[in-house]
Formats: sequence, structure tokens, C-alpha cells
Amino acid sequence: MSTSLTFLLLRFDCLAQTHIKLGEHQAGERLRDALANVMLRAVCAENPRRQQPTPEHAAQCPVCWLLAAEPVPGEVRRVYSLVPPNPPLDVAAPGQRFSFMLTLYGSRGMQYLPYFVLATPEMGRGGLGPGRGRFDLEAIWALNPLQQEAQAIWQAGERVVRAPQGMVSFQDAEALAQAFLPRLAHHTLQVDFLSPTRLIEDEALIKSPDFGVFFRRLLKRMDELAEQCSPDPQPPRSKEEIERLHALADQVRLVETETRWVEVWGPSGRTGRSTPMGGFVGWAHYRSRHWADLLPWLLFGQGVQVGKLTAKGNGVFRVQEISEDFRS
Repeated sequence: MSTSLTFLLLRFDCLAQTHIKLGEHQAGERLRDALANVMLRAVCAENPRRQQPTPEHAAQCPVCWLLAAEPVPGEVRRVYSLVPPNPPLDVAAPGQRFSFMLTLYGSRGMQYLPYFVLATPEMGRGGLGPGRGRFDLEAIWALNPLQQEAQAIWQAGERVVRAPQGMVSFQDAEALAQAFLPRLAHHTLQVDFLSPTRLIEDEALIKSPDFGVFFRRLLKRMDELAEQCSPDPQPPRSKEEIERLHALADQVRLVETETRWVEVWGPSGRTGRSTPMGGFVGWAHYRSRHWADLLPWLLFGQGVQVGKLTAKGNGVFRVQEISEDFRS
């Protein structure tokens, strides 16, 4: 089993010119909000107040389609997600370098690469966060974290943006999993939850890193992104295949965890009210004898993120090994 989904991971290297109030776990929401404002000013003269566009308008306006909460009823997966600075950064001082990342999904997401490339330098000039802190964009990199490859597609002073050489595929994750599996001590791995992870199961908010819930939400997100963003999506997995993966995930044992819940609130340009963005952060150790089936999905999922509000930086996680001296 695999997925036709691919993604492009971009890293934007920045140099602060004034104090920038990123707000730690609020950074993703502030970066996304600043990008949205720049794009709407530059491209869409009909929606300056960032109101929810009609489906007819969104179908004609690429930026409103990109930023709208649900431009087409039932089509709820955005074609991008944002990765805030890691570790979380409260304030970037003048002269301090920081980076954030952006993920574009499939061929549909790649259509919007020029918009983000053009908007980011303008965002730096206009500022972001309270006080509108300003920065200079120094470089843009296309990354393949599964193959540990990096390509500079633009650097300060250049007038041309080079085309990325390729996108990350599920086959990259399968190859890495083959090398990763023999190194797992006691069939145990660690998942670091780097930004608020907000999971919903049966309409209930999940405040602990239950692996079964985490994996089901991740798999569902990948399936929906593949269907929406891939030019030639694979046929939907059978009910039996999905149930088998779910059953294996439910057997994964949570050995040890250290997580905490962080409350984050963000303004909604659509409703005018603050909306909850909080989730758990920290780490968890998981044990299973079925990593051969589950690990490729976990490794690939690092570029997909999980849960609610990924476009605002939520749901970033990383998988890593645990040292041999671990005992439980």
C-alpha cells in the first residue's frame, strides 16, 4: 500500500531588521496571516477584508481559493501547510536569523509556488505580528528531509527563481524506513510534537498522544490530500486495507510521554472572533512489532502534519530513534 501524494517542502531563511513578535506557538498563525494579507492586496481587489468568498468568486480568484476556509463545499483540505520556527521563537531581535517552512501538496499545490515566493519578501517589508516587525528574505531552499537533500532555489540578490528538482514521494519514506527499522531499540521510537497538535475524534478534543487517534487522523489527511492534489490519484484504499492499518495502529503501546497542552487563540478574518488553536506539544515513546507496516506512513507524514489548523502551523511532528540505553 502507498499513496500518490507528493509534496514540496520549502524553507525560507530570514534576517530580522526590527524586533519581530512571533509569539512562540502563535508564530504560524502570524506568519500565515501576514502572507494572506500580502497576497490579497496584490492579487484580489474584490476581497480586501478577507471575507469568505463565494464559490463562484473563489473559482476565478486563485488567492481566494488558496486562502478561503472552504471555497467548495466538502473540499476542506488546503493545498499547503506552514511550519513555524523550531524551536518556538517568541521574539526575533534585530540581526537575528530565523527560518520557517511551507509545504505545497501535489501538482495542485505547486501551482501556487510563485505566489508564496513573491509574497514572502513583501511580507518582510510590510512586517508581521504586533508592531509589524520587518525582516529581509535571504534564501529559499527546496528540501527533501527523507533523503537529506537541499537545493537553493533563490538567494538574496538573484533575479531568477530556479525550479525545484523534484518532490518528496512515499517511495522516499519507504526507502528511509528500511534503513530506520534495524536501528529501533526494543521496537520503540519517539515522536516529537513540535507545534500544537489538535486532534478531534468522534467530535471530541483529544488532549493526549493516543497513537491510534494520531495515526487515523494522519492517514485520513493523506488520503484526502492525495485525492484533491494528485494529478492521477490512486484508487481509494479498500475498507479492509484501512481497517488493517487502523487495527495495527491501535495495538501500538504508549510507553512513556511528556506532553503539555498549550492554549493558543487566533483571530478569524472570516468570523471576526478569536478561535481556539491550542494542542499538545512534547514527546512520546511508542512500541510496536508492526513498524514495518506503519513506519513509512509516519515518516512521510512528517511532511504532511496532522490534525486541525495545519495551514497556521499546527500539527508539526518528527520521528526519531531512541538510544540503546532506553529501558522500559
